[in-house]
Amino acid sequence: MKAHLIGFITLVSIATTAGSMLFLWSLFNAINTKKSRAFYIAPAIGGFCALILILTRLYASLFSRLMYYLMSIYWALLIYLFIFSVIFIIVNAIHKLSMAWGLCIIFIPSTFMFLYGFSCSFMLEVEKLDLKILSVKNNVCIAHISDLHLGPIYGKNHVCRIVKEIKENDPDFVMITGDLFDGSMKISPEVLFPFNEIRADIYFVLGNHDDVFLGIEEIEKTLRGSKIILLKDEAVHNGDFNIIGIGYRMNHDFLVNKLIELNVTEDMLNILLYHAPGLPVNKLEDCNIQLHLGGHTHGGQFFPLLCDKMSPFKYAKGLKVSKNNKAYVHISEGAGTAGPRLRMFSRSKISFLNIKP
Repeated sequence: MKAHLIGFITLVSIATTAGSMLFLWSLFNAINTKKSRAFYIAPAIGGFCALILILTRLYASLFSRLMYYLMSIYWALLIYLFIFSVIFIIVNAIHKLSMAWGLCIIFIPSTFMFLYGFSCSFMLEVEKLDLKILSVKNNVCIAHISDLHLGPIYGKNHVCRIVKEIKENDPDFVMITGDLFDGSMKISPEVLFPFNEIRADIYFVLGNHDDVFLGIEEIEKTLRGSKIILLKDEAVHNGDFNIIGIGYRMNHDFLVNKLIELNVTEDMLNILLYHAPGLPVNKLEDCNIQLHLGGHTHGGQFFPLLCDKMSPFKYAKGLKVSKNNKAYVHISEGAGTAGPRLRMFSRSKISFLNIKP
């Protein structure tokens, strides 16, 4: 396994252990049981999660996928068990609560938030937006999807669902802006075969899960047999469009430097595919970019953690327009989920961008 993946598994195990420990400590405190048991049970849960992640990555099977799915449900529930356990500790410190009140504070709101977020993760919305760009000669439709996270949770059925929506709208291009793969499990090339039913050209750039966790060799192997075109820090001409695909890097100066290296000019309509919200919309014109498509943020997948208001990026979701209306940034909320299967106040989306002269 790649060093980055091992580090990620370690981090997830530590986070799961810490979250489970606080929740169990609060639970045992509420029911007047020995709180020291949390220090034995929580590390066992964290270690078990790490084992599942390793098994899923190395030996993908129905059993490992099922265990991963159950683990993702536990993560989703644990987020709110952790939050309301903290609330219980604060309230209990101010005023001693009875067992019944303690259990109610911990479990009732946590269960409600989990069930709501879990049910929302199954919804797939279609978004249609109109853009006006002067250099476009004819109407063009782009289907923009991101963050499918194909792996233990999302597979061929999810791809078929997305392809069905795309075929019904019949776009001229399909742009996939990263994290097509989750990286927690190797994917069979057959999972991508439904994309071959789409008439339009399909372009794809690497996200952090694709390159860091899965690796370029495994990705290229999986893409064989599908019509998905992987852009590796390059620009391709297609009709009146110059499609620039740059793989995700932690160093965001890389993006600007790479655009300079590619010598992007004003001769064509330039569309930038980059996984994260890389450039503010008002600076796109300095790089001769009319449209930047990205993802990565999931639109704030779950509240209050990683919600759109707490995003480290300038844009968390949606369409942004420059002051002079000559450049656009569109950040997809993603067509899947990462980690916990949870969607709080956001939805999985497919966006259709209708570009008009």
